[in-house]
Amino acid sequence: RVKRMKKVFSVLLIIIFLILGVIAVPVISYFIWQNNLQKEISQLHCKSNLSADISLDEKFKDFVLSEEDVTFVELNPDEVALLLGNTNIINGGTIENVCVMPHEDVWNVLVKVNLQGIPLPWIRLDVAKDSIESAQLYVSNIYVGNQLLPEQIVSNIKTQINKGISDALILVSENNFLGRTITNIELLGDKIVVKGSI
Repeated sequence: RVKRMKKVFSVLLIIIFLILGVIAVPVISYFIWQNNLQKEISQLHCKSNLSADISLDEKFKDFVLSEEDVTFVELNPDEVALLLGNTNIINGGTIENVCVMPHEDVWNVLVKVNLQGIPLPWIRLDVAKDSIESAQLYVSNIYVGNQLLPEQIVSNIKTQINKGISDALILVSENNFLGRTITNIELLGDKIVVKGSI
C-alpha cells in the first residue's frame, strides 16, 4: 500500500511539474521578448516615439479636396502608428502604445492596451492585403508577444476584427466621409497608399 501511495504521489508530482512547465515556458518567453522589445522600442515606428506636431489634417484635406477623379494619399509608418494610437475602438480600454512594422503586403501592428486599469500583454496583429485591387484589409495572425495563438482560440476574434475593419471601410466609403470611395489600399514596405475616386 505504501509503495502504491509513493507511486501515485510520484505520478502526481510529475503531472504537476509538467503543468507548471507548460504554463511557465510561454510566460518566461513572453517576458524575455518584452524585455528585448523595450530595448528596441526607441528605434521602431511607435506612437510613444512621435512628437506631438505630426498632423495628418493637411494630408487628408488635400486628398478630399483634390479635383482629380482618382487621387492617392500616402501614410508612412509613423503616421499609421499615430492614426491607430488615436483610435478609440476598445470598449473600456485605452491604447497605451502602438508600434508598426511595415513589410510588403503584411504589416505587423503591436498594440499595448490598458483595460480598465489593468495593463494587458503586447498583442501583435499581422494585417494583410491580397494582391487584387480592393480596399479590403484583414488580420491573418494574432500573437501574444512573439507567440502565435492557435487558430481554434483566435478564429472568432479574427472574424470580429476583420468584420470591424470591413464595416469601417464600408462606412467611410458609403457615407462619403472623405468625399471619395476608397477603391484600393496598398501595403508597401515603407508606406500605405490609399486610392480614392469620386
